[in-house]
Amino acid sequence: MAIKFGLMETMDVLPILSAKMTGLNYNMAIIPTVLIPLTGLTVVLSSLATVIAGWFGIKLKMEGPKQLLEVLLTKKILITAIILNFAMIGVYRAYLFVKTLPSPLITIRYQSSLNAVPSEASYENSAGRTHSYDVTNTTDQKNANIFELKEVWTQKLKKGSFRSGVISNNSIFYGSDDRQVHELDLDSGKNKRNFFIGTQVTTRPIIYNSHLFAGEGNHETHHARIYSFDLKTGKFAGAFQTKGHTEGQPLIETFNNETLLFITAGKDGLYAISPNNLKEKWHMLDGHLDATVSIQDGVVYTGSGREKGNNQDRVYATAYDFSSGKKIWKTELPLSNWMHPIIGIKDVCYSLGEIYFPSQVGLLYCLDKKSGLADFSVPFEAPLIGKPLIIKSEEKELAIVSSLKGEICAVNLKTRNKEWCNKTGTEKTSHAFSSADYDSKKNLLWYASLDNGLFAFDLKTGAVKTHWLPTKSTYNAWNETDASVTIKDDSLYIADIEGVIRKLNIK
Repeated sequence: MAIKFGLMETMDVLPILSAKMTGLNYNMAIIPTVLIPLTGLTVVLSSLATVIAGWFGIKLKMEGPKQLLEVLLTKKILITAIILNFAMIGVYRAYLFVKTLPSPLITIRYQSSLNAVPSEASYENSAGRTHSYDVTNTTDQKNANIFELKEVWTQKLKKGSFRSGVISNNSIFYGSDDRQVHELDLDSGKNKRNFFIGTQVTTRPIIYNSHLFAGEGNHETHHARIYSFDLKTGKFAGAFQTKGHTEGQPLIETFNNETLLFITAGKDGLYAISPNNLKEKWHMLDGHLDATVSIQDGVVYTGSGREKGNNQDRVYATAYDFSSGKKIWKTELPLSNWMHPIIGIKDVCYSLGEIYFPSQVGLLYCLDKKSGLADFSVPFEAPLIGKPLIIKSEEKELAIVSSLKGEICAVNLKTRNKEWCNKTGTEKTSHAFSSADYDSKKNLLWYASLDNGLFAFDLKTGAVKTHWLPTKSTYNAWNETDASVTIKDDSLYIADIEGVIRKLNIK
């Protein structure tokens, strides 16, 4: 028996269904309620079939869906549908490709010439973020007593900052999601001038030879660049283009009188270029690189991560020769690496964890820095995502790591044990990207938490020395914060994801 799909045909089926339901002792009072949606759906399908068939110039009778199916299964219609399907996919992918490209250089040059502000200030080099400290010869390692943190000024940018600021001269520079790098006055917070990038600036800028360098974009950006701006003229000075994204922290280092700018470019690997003319020296592909490189004695250490959407990627730690890029060793890692490795006396250690796939595991994974052979690991209950520090003294080599749940821990690399751990977040904290910073003057660790204010920790014990949250008298409540603290003398500078920049004085 063939069942047709018109309204009248559906009503003819009701007695048959009713008889079958009666034999099964179903309550017949509910049958009309069940069939009302079925009947409505049938009417909608019939109407839709008629409309679609009309597009092809076909007039359907009551058996609309059946006739439509017979028409659509013809070779001509199927080929047309396949071609249209591929065309629509192509248009969509082309849209995504264009959407995730950086701004055209002509736009950047125009915006730079339009808004450039010259400066006669002298800017000292700040070519990378310090993450290794040697306190062996420091005489006074007592912790400072903090009685008060006083908010000196606040500044509101149009959009937020994902990374900390870099200080040079009497200015602090912040990259922002508003597609610019902002130069703020250290004393007043006044916005001195802006440098147009054209894409969100997720990296911490660096300064070398009176030039500002910054990457761009996020994990979706491709063919991203590193940009250079002349700080004397305020104008765009040049760019180096990759095939990947440049959200990883750039670094400028000198070895044997040769100075190179190192750029991690996602799936496009690692570049070493001249910071003076932006010409490529060497380029290596050994996995998806977002982590900043670490360099010691002419050896460049890198670590790769599993790319978003591909959990089958294999990840590696690799060591290269500084000048030639020649591979010294390459070792597979058990988990992804997203931040620079730290270099101890014997080992190079990687903070590991997954951020694009659900995971409750983190590792501090240490390899022999000469051979790349695995030495030891320390497990954690959440991915390690913050920038690690290493603080060396006669007694210890302390690795300071932070997890995706906002936990700060100190690991003694000599004993291979955790010295202490302390939580900064709440029960809801799940994606804390900030990092601890070391205040060598006060022998404290400062940490801007995701959702629970600012902390100062005793380096030796992990005890909380102070915990600061904004009050009603300050600019605003504590917004989501991913950037670490920038420290200068007795002042702290903090940026959040809403664009609020704060200067705090330590008393």
